[in-house]
Amino acid sequence: MSTAVQGRRGPRFYLAMAASKAAASGLKLLHRNAGQLPGVIAEKLDPAFITHIDKPERIVFVSGTNGKTTTNNLLNDLLRDNGVDLVDNRAGGNILTGVESTLVKNAGLSGRQRVQTAVMELDELSFRRVLPHVTPQFLLVTNLYRDSFSRNANPDFIFSVMSEHIPASTRLILNADDLISCRLAPQNRNRVYFSMGPLAEDTPEPQGIACDLTACPECGGKLEYDYCHLRHLGHARCASCGFTNPDPTYEVVAVDRAAHTFTVCEHAAPGEPTYTYRFGVYSLTNLYNLFAATVVAREMGISPDAIAASLERGINVTAARYAEQEVGGKRLVALASKGENSTATSVALDTIRREPGDKIVVLMLADAHKAESPVTTEYIGWYYQADFEYLTDPTFKQIVVQGVTNEDLLLRLRLAGIDEERLVMVETPEEAADAIDLTLSDTVFWAYDIFNGDDVERSRERLIKRIEEGSDVR
Repeated sequence: MSTAVQGRRGPRFYLAMAASKAAASGLKLLHRNAGQLPGVIAEKLDPAFITHIDKPERIVFVSGTNGKTTTNNLLNDLLRDNGVDLVDNRAGGNILTGVESTLVKNAGLSGRQRVQTAVMELDELSFRRVLPHVTPQFLLVTNLYRDSFSRNANPDFIFSVMSEHIPASTRLILNADDLISCRLAPQNRNRVYFSMGPLAEDTPEPQGIACDLTACPECGGKLEYDYCHLRHLGHARCASCGFTNPDPTYEVVAVDRAAHTFTVCEHAAPGEPTYTYRFGVYSLTNLYNLFAATVVAREMGISPDAIAASLERGINVTAARYAEQEVGGKRLVALASKGENSTATSVALDTIRREPGDKIVVLMLADAHKAESPVTTEYIGWYYQADFEYLTDPTFKQIVVQGVTNEDLLLRLRLAGIDEERLVMVETPEEAADAIDLTLSDTVFWAYDIFNGDDVERSRERLIKRIEEGSDVR
């Protein structure tokens, strides 16, 4: 049950409510998402709007530096498929004004909420502005890594902001494999942990040229790892103080990639039963996101059989983050990353590297929105914390570089030791499609910044036309 102190309402609140509702209605007529503008208007007219508006009885927030959007969308789809009437902010507003916009759209002019369940993504830095006024019933944190340079690159800073503002009564759902985020909010004793047991592709120590966990977060001692799944996520123990991962409530105990299934043991339930669920396209990040969504659904009372049935019906990672199609015998895959985020980009490149067979990759990592702004320049220092060395793998037959910072990225790729003969630099998405040499591989990947979806679509449609015409394709 969500609880929050509701301040005394006055004329400003009702004016803000009417104006923001009108803005939301107008944007809907224009087929716009209204992700933040209604909240912006409400804040202008009533600075305490978030305290005044009613809240749904049951609120779930999904946060974390990587995977929160995908996990939030999966959870929304999973709950709706099981008949849960809910409101969400997947239109794109995960900060205070986005949360307010969501509440506005779900409310009448009096501020009373129509639907009594809300499942919303929440930006980590927005904890300090939202959680003092909104107490969620559940809060899922997927993980904590370094994030974009321009916002919150330091995980310790993100941790401190989040940890300070998490309510003691909220049921926390935390990743036991992440020795950073699993320590959040020690004032909160209402905790659930999820974890993956050992996997075939594990490494003996953290991966990547930049590690977010180099020492014990409790005493600074040496961490001794049993295994790592992904970056610093894994199982470790401090050689000095003995600090280690918390025991999981939910644990993935088996993954069958051929059968597209994963098996979860519910350790806190009588008899520690296991349940098997289906996943779509495999990657470790996809599996973590889907697993986390199932854990929240279970905590919300959805049965294992109902969850399994939903996943069998095709609930999966949204096409906005992953899209795959086959055209003329060619496999075309678009895999989203997160702009200015070295971890997300490294994981995406590693996921592509692990795909079987030869491949071509188109790098579209420059932020298209920043490129269009006359007053904004993307800081490219993050390229030097991303693992472009993965692209030295001989299965990468061609690497096409596109975007406003393509010369900066080209330098980074050369410093990574990538053979210059495999590199092609182009200016536009269409030129990227034209530069692809389809005689080198039947599989093409687009690794792209999340704001470049339209550019990816233009490039992919151009390549599809080439394939269908068949003039220069074997």
